[in-house]
Amino acid sequence: MSEPKVIAFATQKGGAGKSTITVHVASALAYVYGYKVAILDCDYPQNTIQVYRNQELQKINTDEAYKNRLLNQGITPYPVGISSVEKAVDAIESLEQQGYDFILVDTPGTINIAGLPELLRMVQYIFLPMEADQGTVASTVGYMQILGNFIKSAQPDPDESNLLGYYAFWNRFVKSEKKATYDKIEAFFEQKGLPLLQSRVELLIGYKEKRSTLFSLPERELEKLGLGKLIMEMLSIVLGPGQTTPSGKRIEMPVASTATVEAEPASDDSL
Repeated sequence: MSEPKVIAFATQKGGAGKSTITVHVASALAYVYGYKVAILDCDYPQNTIQVYRNQELQKINTDEAYKNRLLNQGITPYPVGISSVEKAVDAIESLEQQGYDFILVDTPGTINIAGLPELLRMVQYIFLPMEADQGTVASTVGYMQILGNFIKSAQPDPDESNLLGYYAFWNRFVKSEKKATYDKIEAFFEQKGLPLLQSRVELLIGYKEKRSTLFSLPERELEKLGLGKLIMEMLSIVLGPGQTTPSGKRIEMPVASTATVEAEPASDDSL
């Protein structure tokens, strides 16, 4: 790829799992699919991803087996940079000159912060993790409506924005949730013309406990969690289906999820 793709994971609701998703996706892209990746952690002041990296670096110094695992992997860990939102534009522009395939940005869990509009205009694609509760859905819909103002095609001067698309997706999907809950929300998104990915990242034990900035989950576990489908769907959107990853995997749009969830009587309650 000649120019890096700048992707952000964003919500305006804390605890939605965007930092964990950012790490899982970055590690899979780098250590499984062979891309050159960088993360820019703009989630000040907690800078969660930088905390993850620092904890892992400390473990290397105290755990010989962990250190050997990294050496045997034979891949230089991707960089994790930190930046305030106000300085994020300069930080992204600097990373764009360093030959990365993907720059993944972890944004703050609020939209009421100085510099965020400028940051959003630097990003090409934004993915919004969402759970099936009223508060999360409402905040996601609100954020997506705001993002519509930053789309490149809607700008008076297209050079003012790089944003090409934004997509919600089910994160921490729970199969035991009532089917009608998901069906109702998906129907609402379709009615409003809001893009919702087919992929569903399931809430299983490996989702949070096995996140790592130094290692990826094996492909088998990525698929089990739904992360494999999410990454393929993202790559299909960002790069286009039919291309091949540096590791030799063909990029294909995943088929619609056939996950089985319980049925419940339909409700007329509004979202």
